[in-house]
Amino acid sequence: MIGSVERYSSSMRKKRFSLFGSLAFRIVFMALLLYIVVAHFLVSTSRVESISMSPTLEPADRVVVSSLAYGPRVPLSKARLPGLSKPARGDIVVIRPPYVQDTTFARRLFEPLAAFFTLQKATLRRDLYGERVNASMVKRVIGVPGDTIRLRSFSALIKAKGSKEFVPEAKLLPTALPASQALAAKGWDSSLPFSGNSEDIALGEDEYFVLGDNRTESSDSRSWGPIDGSRILAKVIFRYWPPRSIGKP
Repeated sequence: MIGSVERYSSSMRKKRFSLFGSLAFRIVFMALLLYIVVAHFLVSTSRVESISMSPTLEPADRVVVSSLAYGPRVPLSKARLPGLSKPARGDIVVIRPPYVQDTTFARRLFEPLAAFFTLQKATLRRDLYGERVNASMVKRVIGVPGDTIRLRSFSALIKAKGSKEFVPEAKLLPTALPASQALAAKGWDSSLPFSGNSEDIALGEDEYFVLGDNRTESSDSRSWGPIDGSRILAKVIFRYWPPRSIGKP
């Protein structure tokens, strides 16, 4: 009789453990599925990693970004659904820089898993040399298709499509640009690198010119040129960390 009770108790413990394990697996699976759906089609969060957008966004700031704004990408493919709008001048956006290659199918499959289980701290993406690289960065849209961009002393002059005159970026952006712009050293020739000047750059169809607000500390379209619209992944819509800076950036 005692042996029967012991076997019954052991059997119940195994059954309960099995049920708990099965329930835990279903919860994790559903949470992962929900994360993928929401992150790819609606909104997700991102951590600012550099000072390139200072003082607008500082390192370690946390922001909410919307993939729905410009059209969510379909998971495990290169297809994209229609968005609510096109990227506009002044938008702060999350981009995939040109030096980050398109990943293989296997990496596209496991990238969401790496992000989910490491709280977005890990990535499977690599640069052209095979080194691990942050797959995305935050920049500001300065030029849109049809614009011609001219840089003078780290500031952009924009000739909009159909216009004959260049206009300072501050007059075309919807909000004041708190750009940090240090001039080149005294006597530095304006034609030399790092002078903050450039030849005119005409943007073609679906091409965008993006810059960091901290112009002297930013890798952006000045070095890699305009980017295709397909590389603009999401729009930054809200900052939720740190508490003292909560709000629209």
